[in-house]
Amino acid sequence: MRLTKREFDDYLRPLLPEADLEIEPDRAFALAAFSFLTEPSDLLPQFLSEWLTPEALLDLVIDRADAQALAATLPAQALEAVEDKLGDGLGVIWGNALERWTPRLNRKSLLDSLAWMVSGASGLSQPHRLVFQGSDSYPLGLDDLNTHRPGVLWCIGQSRLLAAETALAVVGTRQASRYGSSVAADIAAVAAQAGVVTVSGGAYGIDAIVHQSAVQLEAPTIAFMAGGLGHLYPRGNLSMLHAIASAGLLVSEVAPFVTPAKWRFLMRNRLIAATAAATVVVEAGKTSGALNTGRTAVGLGREVAVVPGNIDSARSIGCHQFLNEFPGDVKLLARPQDVLKLLGAGVPDALTVKGLGALESRALDTFGLTAIEAWEVQRLAGLTTRETQIALGSLEMQGLVERLGTGYRRVLLEGG
Repeated sequence: MRLTKREFDDYLRPLLPEADLEIEPDRAFALAAFSFLTEPSDLLPQFLSEWLTPEALLDLVIDRADAQALAATLPAQALEAVEDKLGDGLGVIWGNALERWTPRLNRKSLLDSLAWMVSGASGLSQPHRLVFQGSDSYPLGLDDLNTHRPGVLWCIGQSRLLAAETALAVVGTRQASRYGSSVAADIAAVAAQAGVVTVSGGAYGIDAIVHQSAVQLEAPTIAFMAGGLGHLYPRGNLSMLHAIASAGLLVSEVAPFVTPAKWRFLMRNRLIAATAAATVVVEAGKTSGALNTGRTAVGLGREVAVVPGNIDSARSIGCHQFLNEFPGDVKLLARPQDVLKLLGAGVPDALTVKGLGALESRALDTFGLTAIEAWEVQRLAGLTTRETQIALGSLEMQGLVERLGTGYRRVLLEGG
């Protein structure tokens, strides 16, 4: 099942980010193959990777080797570790693995998936890439998942965003309230102003608000998909997902033709939590999948915060219970701009509220003692409509201006 040099040049080399062109071909193909053969919840390939290369493991699968043949390739401590970790004898573990994997062992189908990426059959003009574990482009945060990390990420868009030093995950309910939608949009605007990459799951509700806000502000955003890139979901968000590919990145850990499924959504959440330096849960019901993302982030030692809501709101009860579940580990987000404090050292000092950016300074200088309309700010400051929206939104969140009817008024601070 190994690739010839010509096949590697045709099917894999065009999908490699420039920084990863020196990857060993057999290893790359084996990692791609296991993303095709296994479910995201399958720990065995990563668990065995400490003692066995992915290409050697793939050869054993192709040969339908028995447990005795596998054992012959492993040191004694590996056999003990496998049984201790996975709870059964090697014969049972390996037999079950072959039963899961071999029905998917189809070289042509795997090459078809790679060809789909190479040809750009998605209809999207952005780069189609494969980012492999251990490569320069692979997100460092995913290594914290240990045996739960994916061997390869299938990407459409700007794969370089995976290497961003600072990323913020923002998640929440699919049935977002007006309040939740507003807060999520404000958080996304703060992140955009600070040059922080936002990360979410591309779903309806809070996810969509975050991605849409980032796209509108021409800021980088990453959407992790629960299915393959050939089955973008939900279909109602298709235009938004295409916009994300243009300005940011769509990512999946499974091959393009894999359909979304409930268990894949839950597994996808761990990638959101691990990729980001901090996670904010905006609104969540008692059983919301967003809480799964938050719990994973806590377990990884990431900074986590929730947005407070009405005490009688079904959309906020999950956030409040989550806060009580992890006292000291989960914070309360008092204001949207506090996400910069949550991210801590990852955000440059120049981007925090110590000083104003050029847009905010120009907009603020247009204010006198009376309220003025946004169009007047735009005219006086010499800004575009979008620049004016960004500047006024930032100034409002920092408490330097406030809305008054249809206009804005400067807030006089103590001593100012």
